[in-house]
Amino acid sequence: MTRGRFTKELEPHVQAMAALVEHNHPCALERLRGDPLGELQTWSDLAVALVAEESGADRCSVAGSYEPDPPTLVVARAASVRRRGFTALHELGHHLQQTDVDLGATTFEYSDPELFQEQACDAFAAHVLLPDDQLLPTLGPRGPVAQDVVDLFAMHSSASREACCVWAARHLQGAGAIVLLDRMGTVLFAAPRGLIPPARKSDQSDTPLIEAALTRRSGVITRDETYVSYRGGGRSDTVYGQAAWFDDEYLVAIIGSDNVGWQDFAPPRPGTSGLRPGTWWTCETCGELFLNFEPPCPKCRQPKCKNEHCGCTVARAANTKTCSKCNLALHPSRFVGTGTVCRDCD
Repeated sequence: MTRGRFTKELEPHVQAMAALVEHNHPCALERLRGDPLGELQTWSDLAVALVAEESGADRCSVAGSYEPDPPTLVVARAASVRRRGFTALHELGHHLQQTDVDLGATTFEYSDPELFQEQACDAFAAHVLLPDDQLLPTLGPRGPVAQDVVDLFAMHSSASREACCVWAARHLQGAGAIVLLDRMGTVLFAAPRGLIPPARKSDQSDTPLIEAALTRRSGVITRDETYVSYRGGGRSDTVYGQAAWFDDEYLVAIIGSDNVGWQDFAPPRPGTSGLRPGTWWTCETCGELFLNFEPPCPKCRQPKCKNEHCGCTVARAANTKTCSKCNLALHPSRFVGTGTVCRDCD
């Protein structure tokens, strides 16, 4: 995964997205904060479709998708009310960026436009649901700790767990990520800030922090030497970690390379990664097991196989669709609905 690269760039972009909403629908931001789906269902310039959860597209970090023709926000019906709201706002973010010329042009100023747009959607949803002026006083001067994220969900907002993770990640003082996991230690969602987070659906139960949390099942768990497990079998540098349970089913973890909220002094500890030359790695694209002796990709920090596949390849594949006529891998917006033929060939 290469998420978390656009920390500073997202803020003005998200502000522009919010300003566009207010311009097109005056006072809508306040209404969206209280009832996202109810407000969006009154808009005449787009539709909202509730579908079975398994029908939602998997390319987003949420249970939903955006269909551009006609503009439709697809939201999984089976998700919780809070998560449906976050999903609807996330997909509204896609709509804004794919229909406004200025917002669309901004996304293409970056090396990975699709990743930038995806992160902007998460940030926009959190911006609407969780206003800084009301919630920043709930954090300590060193930034969020794990219990802060639990309290944000349970006491200070009506936002989803995912939205709370995104908001809290914005206020980390150093590089890190806030991760939502299930009761088995599997990643459901990750909100990064300058750090490669664990991949969605990856198993983190063998890491020191999550293993301790799964054993204890209550309270706040801190481990000042933990790491992220990657799907290929490698692991991240040693990081600081803290976790807390939302309830019996969901766990939140904060991992940080430096300046974490629960430590007075937390310097980075680089050079401890399990991705050193001479380690075995499995390519997620071609399935090849290879012995890595080359430096990792500078973007995703994962090894490259002999076919030049790395984590960037996986990220791009998750956000493309292949035309059945021209065989080109294109962004889903180049297709009509669920069609298999791109607009140029149609």
